[in-house]
Amino acid sequence: MRPIASRCLVAVSLLALSGMALAAVTYRWVDAQGVVHYSDQPHPGAEVIQLTGAQTYHGTAPGPAPAAAPDAPPAAAAYQSCAISQPAAEASLYAPDTVEVLLQLSPALRAGDQVSVTADGTVLQPLSADGLNYQVSQPERGTHSLSATVRSSDGTVVCSSPAVTFYVQRPSVNTPGNPVKPH
Repeated sequence: MRPIASRCLVAVSLLALSGMALAAVTYRWVDAQGVVHYSDQPHPGAEVIQLTGAQTYHGTAPGPAPAAAPDAPPAAAAYQSCAISQPAAEASLYAPDTVEVLLQLSPALRAGDQVSVTADGTVLQPLSADGLNYQVSQPERGTHSLSATVRSSDGTVVCSSPAVTFYVQRPSVNTPGNPVKPH
């Protein structure tokens, strides 16, 4: 019998016998090439191995799910998304005086929830009453990161936007001209 075929035979035999409580006799031997063989038939020089029934596990039934706190908002009112829609991710801006930051929430901001938008870790002040418009004034040359968080009235984070990275280019002493509008 080929080694792979004998292993398959053993696997099938073990599966067939796994449900039985009776012990099964299996023969094990090593051939001249060092390959280990198993069989249900005796073979010269084989050792007898007693196989017992398969080990099984019977888990307990899961308990009931924990009940939501009575003051928790219903799941249907949860935010499906919150994202910074402007500036676009990976946008490259040339010498802006300001960068407008717009946040989109779905559904709209719930009463009592608060939005916090940060630019490079600094909290921005909202420009609109709905708390969805912000502005970065005179951003320096380099890479900048924006993120937004919505917190419930008890301070729990209920939605976080993915970070948005944008780049600011500014003229330097070495290249004072605008690469977008050359002189």
